[in-house]
Formats: sequence, structure tokens, C-alpha cells
Amino acid sequence: IFFRKNMADIQLKPVPAVGLHVRRVDPSRHKFQMSVSRDGIVIYIPNLPFLLNNFRRFLHQMHNRWRTALWPFPPSAALAAMICFGGWVLSQPSESWLRSGFVAQWVWNVDSIFPWVHSLPTSLRVLYLSILTSVSVLLIFVEIQRLTLRLLLMYQQWLFEKKPSIFTRLWFLTINRCYVRASRPLLYSYQDGLPRLPVPPLKPTIDKTLASLKPILAEKDFAELESKAAGFLSNEGPSLQRYLILKSWISKNYVSDWWLRFVYLRGRGSLLIHSNYHANTDFWPYKVVSENQIGRAASMIYHLFRVKQMVDRQAIEPLRINDTIPMCMQQYQYFFSCTRIPGHDTDRLQQYDTRDSAHIVILFRGVWYRMDVHGADRKLLQAHEIQAQLRSIVENPEQLEKPQEGQVAALTTENRSTWAETRETQFYRGQNRASLDVIERAVFAVHLDENSPQTVSEQGSLLLHGDGTNRWCDKSFTLVVFKNGRTGLNAEHSWGDAPVLCHMMELCACHEHRALESGAQKFDADGYVQVPDARPVFHLKPVQRLRWSITPELAAVIDQAVIQARANIDDLQLEIKVFEDVNKGLMKKCKCAPDAFVQMGIQLAFYRMEQRFVLTYEPAMMRLFCEGRTETIRSCSEDSCKWVKAMQDPSASQTQKLDLLRKATDMHQLRTKHAMAGQGIDRHLFALYVVSRGKDVNSPFLEHVLGMKWTLSTSQVPWRQARKEDYEGCQRNNIRTTSGGFGPVDPDGYGCCYTFMDDDYLNLHISSRRACPRTDSVKMMEAVTQAFADMAELALAPEERG
Repeated sequence: IFFRKNMADIQLKPVPAVGLHVRRVDPSRHKFQMSVSRDGIVIYIPNLPFLLNNFRRFLHQMHNRWRTALWPFPPSAALAAMICFGGWVLSQPSESWLRSGFVAQWVWNVDSIFPWVHSLPTSLRVLYLSILTSVSVLLIFVEIQRLTLRLLLMYQQWLFEKKPSIFTRLWFLTINRCYVRASRPLLYSYQDGLPRLPVPPLKPTIDKTLASLKPILAEKDFAELESKAAGFLSNEGPSLQRYLILKSWISKNYVSDWWLRFVYLRGRGSLLIHSNYHANTDFWPYKVVSENQIGRAASMIYHLFRVKQMVDRQAIEPLRINDTIPMCMQQYQYFFSCTRIPGHDTDRLQQYDTRDSAHIVILFRGVWYRMDVHGADRKLLQAHEIQAQLRSIVENPEQLEKPQEGQVAALTTENRSTWAETRETQFYRGQNRASLDVIERAVFAVHLDENSPQTVSEQGSLLLHGDGTNRWCDKSFTLVVFKNGRTGLNAEHSWGDAPVLCHMMELCACHEHRALESGAQKFDADGYVQVPDARPVFHLKPVQRLRWSITPELAAVIDQAVIQARANIDDLQLEIKVFEDVNKGLMKKCKCAPDAFVQMGIQLAFYRMEQRFVLTYEPAMMRLFCEGRTETIRSCSEDSCKWVKAMQDPSASQTQKLDLLRKATDMHQLRTKHAMAGQGIDRHLFALYVVSRGKDVNSPFLEHVLGMKWTLSTSQVPWRQARKEDYEGCQRNNIRTTSGGFGPVDPDGYGCCYTFMDDDYLNLHISSRRACPRTDSVKMMEAVTQAFADMAELALAPEERG
């Protein structure tokens, strides 16, 4: 059943020794290709079955594009309308207004553009012109519909109403009836109907900035900042604002492209820990579905590809708030088959087409393998067939020729300019170029990790950084499967944000649990995926080992990268805790918004440890706008500081403390809503700063504000984003995760990430740097735990405290 062929003989042919611009033939891509070498030109033509498959895929893609272009009208209704209109025009006499009026004369003028149709019968010319007219009218009507939706979605007052007004209810009803229930939308159907991100007024942004910094800065420093703010408003500010407004008119989102380019792709630091983040796909109080590494890896790979099929077919419905307000889904296209390519000054995101990216890469004991997950008929392999491929790797492990061959991935943890230079000098031809191309074009990477984490903190640390040599940080995500069957992801950050990753994890978990609970997939006593009696394993394409040519110069660069990566790893301290007694249910009893409750707990814990207030970052979702990503919620405010000081004041009564807590959480929720509505602070300031740099305008105020460090970087990752229909056939409570986390943004601060698991659990990840004598993740977790206990004691009646 399993491959026992010596995979040392299975190699990718090296690329011709010419520049990076030269194309080469890869028969696995099954499309017309041409390669150029010193020996001549090779033209590759795939066989007929693959051409037919490609043609069917092309038709399916065109159908989806047609559905997206016509939405909210179903294509069948549009086609029927065009045919009916054409028949109606044909049935009219030639002297009728439809065939000889003013509009008809204009349409006949269009006919003159195509002289070759003049030889056709008049009836055929009338038919094609009537269909062309109906298509044009339909597209105009569709565009009017989308413009109407865009105008409707510009209404943001619903965010701020505790009880919806009559106008808001009518507004919800209009969107629901006309744009939700009218036709089932595809993944990207709402994209052209989402509003553009508005540019906030300048003075309110400056006022909010000053208000957020007043409790943090000393009086002298704050007075100096106020002076700079006044100078900004009277001098360069209005001019920069006008340029920003102009950009908002000609782009879908005035900040998102700059945010990607300058915050992510121009960052030159290491991606490991500093940018990449991790996600646990398991929930630690629960047992995993299989403790066999190979069986679990095969199951996860198979169901991830099931999710990929949904993305390719746009079968995932767009997320909607209250099942009505659509959200931007642009980031989903980058989840699979995406790689960050290093550059000297700026990186770039490379998205590969499905035809060019249909394989995955496996890392086991330092050796990389290419594995095709589709059979000769181009159908997705079943889980037991993928398992056979994986067993052929694990049961016949290859040996490394040089130690550095198993450490090539450490190059992706290097400084981005250093990695770009190494890529150009050491990976531009031969085996290195061929192997690198296979990894970069892979749908995703898989690491069969031989560690068996015994605690959730250990698993989180391994997922976030591994040993510094086994995380290909440039891939959109890497699936990590441990020896004990636990799994997780390491994700690159520039392509998208954590909520998208968690939604895809949730869909994958739904597929896996549905298959297990329905009996469609089973694990045997040893944890392997059972082979159905009717589906034996045969005719599988062998996996291919990727080989590297390690020159002395490359070996030296790899050794240096490994040293720096492991120093970075040794400096990280990550602590993870799953709270059972502190959860969303408790926070609702306290009459506090859950997110605000956690943020106040972090503020109180940090103040108790360091006796100071600092800038605190929390991202707000901006996907109510086209191409929106995040906005900053400044969690440290005057209200939060007053409450924290009251908690430390023995003379303050319980009632005073409780009133200040609820006021602080209410104000935090208000700031969150302002950020979601496009009225935040930091993205506006960032865009103004980009304009000032582009116009070579010196702005002391912007440089001062944007130069301040985010000592506390926090984030809430949502769960339960999947629809109820996605949970059909599986137990909802079995599908949970311990979520994920990231490294500290400020080396002298903390990174805090948390997720609510329904009303039952709170997962909290806290990271810090060991090199900083002031920070300690373990002590910070203890302080947060005590802060939560004190807040519950404050807010609950004696009989509710238990």
C-alpha cells in the first residue's frame, strides 16, 4: 500500500543556469508552458484530459464572475430576462418605437461598429442588438443597486443605539429584504457594494489624540504636545488633510494600501515572533480526535483542502453582522497559495493561481518534500490516501547531507534585506531555485514536529517559533502537527488578520467533526485514518524530496540566521491560561461588556506591577468598509485610569469603584464603536504622516505622536464566525480552540491576546521579553488573574460570588 521507493532518486530537475526571469517547464502545472535554456526552447502541451479539466475550471470561474457581476440578480433570471426581451423586440413590427425610435436609432449606430454582421439576416441583427441592450440596461441597474447599497451602508447610527429606532429597523429591513434574501451571495458578492472608508474631520482626531495621552504624559510633556497640536492645526494639518481627502475619492480605502506597504512589507526586521503569530487549533481541556501524528495530519490536510475548495468556488457566504450588515471578505483570497517574497527595500505578496499551486510541502526531520494532494484524475485525495503519502515519508526518513540543509528555513527569520540578498545570490538557479520555487508555490506548508507539548504554553511557544529552523515564515500559514496529535498554525501577518485565520480554522474543524460524527471518516485503534474497504490506496504519485546546494557562503549565512533566531526565541516568555471561572457569562452578570472587562483587567494588573499608565493598543474591526482591516482602540483612557486609581485607594467605597468600572467599560465600548464607524484616531494620523513624508513636509506633532511606543499590545480574536448551517451534523461544543497569540510589540512591554469560548471559557496569552528586567509573563498572568477576581468581587452580589 505504502510507497517504499527510495525517494533519494526522486528529484526535481534543476533550473537552467540562467537568470530569474527565465521560465521553465513544470509538468505538474498542466498548462501550456515554454522553457528557455542554452540547449534551446521546450514547449510543453498537457494531454487532453487536463486541457478539458482546465477548461471546465475556466468555465466555473467565469460563471462565478458572472454571478458576482450580476449580484443581487441570479444569472438564470438575468438570462431569462435577456431572452424574453430579445423575443419581445423581435415580435414587434419594424415601425414600432422599439425598432425605429430614438433609442433604436442609437442602438443601430452601435451595429455600425461591427461591419461583419451586416451580412446577417435582419432578424439576427435585431436579436443580438436587443440582447446587447438588455445586458447594458441590466448592468446599469445592477450598478444602481450596488450604489444604493453603498449609500445605505454609510449609515452608522445603528452602532450607537442601545435600542434600535424605527428608522434603524426600517433600514435593517430594507437591506435584509433587498440584498440578503434576494439572492444567495458568493464570497465576494458584497465587495463592490461596501462603502469607502471616510476621512474623519481633522480637529476631532487631534482632540481625541490629546485626550488619550493626557493621563499618560507628565504635565510638562502634555503642554508641549498641546503646543505642537495647535501648530499642526494652523499650519501643515489642513493641507495634508486635503491631500488625504483627494486620495479617498480615487481609492477604495485611503489607508489600507499604505498600511500594507509601510507597516508590513517595508518592515525590515525578522518575521519570527515580531510579526508572525500562532493559533492553537485544539482546545486544551479536551482530548484531540487522534493522538497519532500521521493520522491527524492527514485529516487536517484533507479538510483544509475542503475549505480551499469552498474558497475557490466562492461557496463561503460573506460574514454579516446580525445576519444583515455585510463585511469585507477581501483577505480570504490570500489564505491559500500565498507567499511573502523578500525585497531589498520592500517585500511583496505573491498570490499563485490554483493551476500553478496544487501541492503542499512537508518538513520532517529537516528534510523538505513536495506532495501532490490530487490524483491522476485531478480529484482531491481522500484522507487515508494523504495518510499513505505521509507514512512514506515518516517510515522511510531521508538523511541530511549537511546540517545546514535542515536549517534553510532559518533564512526566512532573518532581516528581510539580508534574506532578499541571500535569495538573489544563492537561490537564483539550479537545485536551490527549483526547491525554493516549490515551497513558495505550495498551497501551504506542513511541519511534522517531533515534540509532544505537555502544556498549552509549551504548545503555543513551539507554534510561534519552533526551534528557529522549522518555520517557513514567508508562507501565508504553516500547519504544525505534533507527535501527540495536537495541531496549530503559524501565520504570516501581512496578507490578513487573525479573525480571517480563525474563521478558516473553524470551518476546517466543522468539516473534520462532521466527517467523524457521521462516520464518513474514522480513526482506528492506533489513531490512523481507516481505509474504507471500497477505497484501497493505489496509483499515488510519490512524494519528492527537495534538495539544496549548500555552498560555504550559504552555510555561513544559515549559521548566522540560526544563531539570531535562537537568541530571539530564548528571549521570549509566553504564558497561556484557560480561565473557567472568569468568562463571558460572569462578565454579563457584572453588567460589563466582555471585551471592555478584559481590557480593564489588563490595565489594573499592569498598574499594580509598574505603578504607571502606558499606551495600550487594541485593534477594532474595520471590515464594514471596502478593503478595511483594523483601527486602534486606545484602551488606556482618563476613565480607565480613574477606576484603576480608585481600586488602589482604600478610602474609595465599593459603590464608587463599581460606578467607575462600569463608566470605564461603557466609554471603552463607545470608542470601539467610533473606530468601527471609521472615526478612529491612529489610521487617520498614520495616513497624514505618509502624506507628509511624500510631500516632504516636516510635522513635529505627527512625529511625536507616532513615535510613542505601544507598551501594551492587546487583541481579541473572535470565535463562532461560521454560520449555523456550517455546524449541521456536528456538536457545536466540541469545536473549540485555545486560540493564539503573538510576541510583544515593545521589547519593554507585553503582548496580550484573548478569546472567549462561548460563555464558558476565556483563553489568555501573554508574551514578553526576558531581556527586559521589568517584564515577566508569569507574574503578569498572576496579576491579571487577581485583577479579574477583584473585579468579580466588586461587581457581583455576595450570593452570586459563590
